[in-house]
Amino acid sequence: MLTREEAWSEVKGDRIVSDTLTPAAHGHYVGLAEEMLALYREGAGQSRENLHRSIEQLFFGEENCPPQRVKAFCKLLDSKSEFDGATGDAAAQLRMRVFALAAAKHPLVVQPETLLDCSETAVKQDIAESLGQSWPEIERKLFSDVFALHRLTAFRGYPSAQALLRRYNEAQLQAVLYDATEMRIVARADYKQIVRAVKLGRLMYTAVRCDRGFEFIIDGPMSVVRETRRYGVLMAGIFPMLLACKDWEMSARIKRFPRTNLQPHLVLRSGQYHSSLEAPPEFDSQLERTFMQKWGSEPRDGWTLKRESEPRFAGQKAIFPDFAFEHQNGARVLFEIIGFWRREYLDAKREDVLQLRGEPLLLAIRDDAVEEFGDLGIPIVPFKSSLKLDAVHRALSQFTPRGELSPANDRFASAES
Repeated sequence: MLTREEAWSEVKGDRIVSDTLTPAAHGHYVGLAEEMLALYREGAGQSRENLHRSIEQLFFGEENCPPQRVKAFCKLLDSKSEFDGATGDAAAQLRMRVFALAAAKHPLVVQPETLLDCSETAVKQDIAESLGQSWPEIERKLFSDVFALHRLTAFRGYPSAQALLRRYNEAQLQAVLYDATEMRIVARADYKQIVRAVKLGRLMYTAVRCDRGFEFIIDGPMSVVRETRRYGVLMAGIFPMLLACKDWEMSARIKRFPRTNLQPHLVLRSGQYHSSLEAPPEFDSQLERTFMQKWGSEPRDGWTLKRESEPRFAGQKAIFPDFAFEHQNGARVLFEIIGFWRREYLDAKREDVLQLRGEPLLLAIRDDAVEEFGDLGIPIVPFKSSLKLDAVHRALSQFTPRGELSPANDRFASAES
């Protein structure tokens, strides 16, 4: 994502508008994007500084082009690139040795004369021999710890010039959300994907029924400025996933501007912008992905694992469980995984669990948060870093009529191994 130095937006009335490239006003940017991609594709061995300078030259004389736009393109191109660069103090140590060896020979000249007889070429050769390296190798390493002098080694690129321009628009929208204090999304479709995106972004949300579908309210603690910005960055992180969904409208409240009373809103709807994602992620976390892969699509002792059951309602509030187990005898058990936590996250989860107590419910909770839910009388499967199938199976047996229990099969042992 972009930094503040690369972001550009304007406040117009009660709305905030990010810098957006449109075919009508910026059709010629397709050609500029193609040139930018070519510079990086053919730029192996060039320093980051030189590549950025070349990008700046492309935009020289371009009207109505803020400097943030050029910096943003450089950042987006860098994000698809690999650069060499030293870590630690190896380059600094090399500089000290080279400068110490060269100090006694100063001043160096290209063409030795009567008074100035220290040839630059000869001194470099002497230093190279002293260090047991060629001078081109020394020169490459000498400032390899300087960010601007890192050299391009590979460029993964974008599928097309249009893809780079679409990613620019998306990144500028994300930057506006860094200062978001609340996001409201009204979804008429793809609501499960929105829930998945919010969970994947480790955000808290409240969902309520409305005439047009579901309204998701995503916010964070408002009393601490640092925390509020952290939530805004997390909201920005899920934005490409939201753009990949259909039929929604969004309004995000942005933090008040310094020395003013303005608190503008970013207002968008689906279809206005393209997402850089080819498809929304399938799982909220690697923990869930691994567990579902282990369980498999076939029943285990009669239990089939279903991804994200239909929402449950407490009044107007909607709750979306992670999974549901369905037994061949018709029994159904909601399955909620509580795998990461902050204080406010646990409080919100506990509230959801209380709303679901009237239904068969099984919880999987990381051991350091188990005590937060131990008093609710709900079966709990504790875990450290991964869920064990046999532990989940034992807990499920509490929901199966005794006469219909079947002996555990060998698939549990093989899946855990």
